[in-house]
Amino acid sequence: MSTVASEKTELKRDITRWNRRLGWALIVFFPLSYATAWWSEQTVDGTVLNSWVSFFNVLIQVVATLVLLTHAGYSFYVFGFPAPRWNLRAINGYAAYFVLLIYLMSQASTDIEPQHTVLVWISFTLIGIHVLIAGYLAYKRPRRETLLKEDFRALISPDAQTLEEIAQSRAAGTAPTDVPVLEAKSLNVDLGSVRVLFDVDLHVMPGEIVALMGNNGAGKTTTLRTLAGLTPTTGGSVLLDGFRVTNLTPAGRAELGLSLIIGGRAVFGPLSVRENLEMFAYRLGLSSAELESRIDKTKEIFPWIADRSAQNAATLSGGEQQMLAIAQALVVRPKILLIDEFSLGLSPKVVGELIDVVRTICENGTAVLLVEQSAAVACEVADRVYALERGSIVLAEDATILAADPQRLTNLYLQGSATQGSSV
Repeated sequence: MSTVASEKTELKRDITRWNRRLGWALIVFFPLSYATAWWSEQTVDGTVLNSWVSFFNVLIQVVATLVLLTHAGYSFYVFGFPAPRWNLRAINGYAAYFVLLIYLMSQASTDIEPQHTVLVWISFTLIGIHVLIAGYLAYKRPRRETLLKEDFRALISPDAQTLEEIAQSRAAGTAPTDVPVLEAKSLNVDLGSVRVLFDVDLHVMPGEIVALMGNNGAGKTTTLRTLAGLTPTTGGSVLLDGFRVTNLTPAGRAELGLSLIIGGRAVFGPLSVRENLEMFAYRLGLSSAELESRIDKTKEIFPWIADRSAQNAATLSGGEQQMLAIAQALVVRPKILLIDEFSLGLSPKVVGELIDVVRTICENGTAVLLVEQSAAVACEVADRVYALERGSIVLAEDATILAADPQRLTNLYLQGSATQGSSV
């Protein structure tokens, strides 16, 4: 199946889920609208109570009508007209159209009796049939072992459904294998009315260090923010371990093992070094023993943390703050670590220490994608290198090959192009 077809199928699945939720909302709003209409008739005209009840009645009817319009519109998008395949689901989709038609006719004939009453009862009968068929279809769907129904879980967390499906796939052994830990496919991003990323394709394999190079304004930080879910995509897709996560929030992607270190010393200055580490671990709900174990692991990589745990982060040097930012991310044990502005403003000695740290992190099983302006640093630390120019990937090359060809780097940075580029 092509990427476009699979994305369209996934979109239809998402719409179907939301359409079910709209259907449950209609079960509440329709009876409520008629109940408020009856209540309005029982109150004395001109009183404050009558005014409020009438306002509430109109509001409920407007909401019910909008929900019904959306419900029918979603059904039309999924099933079309006529339906390509006739089955119970398609018939129930058409029932949504007729409910809308009869309801609108009843609203148009409010002052005409007995037509209005007849149409109201017909609409309620159709709604009842629609609900019964929907309930039967819901009963026939495979049962999920969840504490809450997906309709209610989606209200609690927008990522719940996708995360549950990924967890079930992994548990069933059907998860993709031999795939990149992180992949971007034809990624397009607009900031306002301006497109800043154009069909960006990149991937990071497990245990790999990849550098993303480019001049100021090339789109490096925007790429990382988009991969982390902080900047929405206009087109294309983001995959983690082969699972499409384009619609996941940053929190959902973090739960799947993605961690981002933003540029500019991403630490909490007023807090101590230890408190910074605890802040990042807080969302995991770790036991005290597990938290201590993870902090001790960071001390093995950054020995100076042990002696300076009580020191305020704001008083650390620039290099130490960058190391603390990396330590924060390591506490959550990510599968893929994104580092923005890896060596910006740091001395060569500190950069050398950070390179050793990143290699150690990679050896411990975490893949790394880092943004780096210095071609020399990028080629030294990374296995592969991508280069961005005006929002497009203009170079994808093995770091050792690129380091042995300085002319290509000169062309990239001074002329905005890379001759004899290759794709890896």
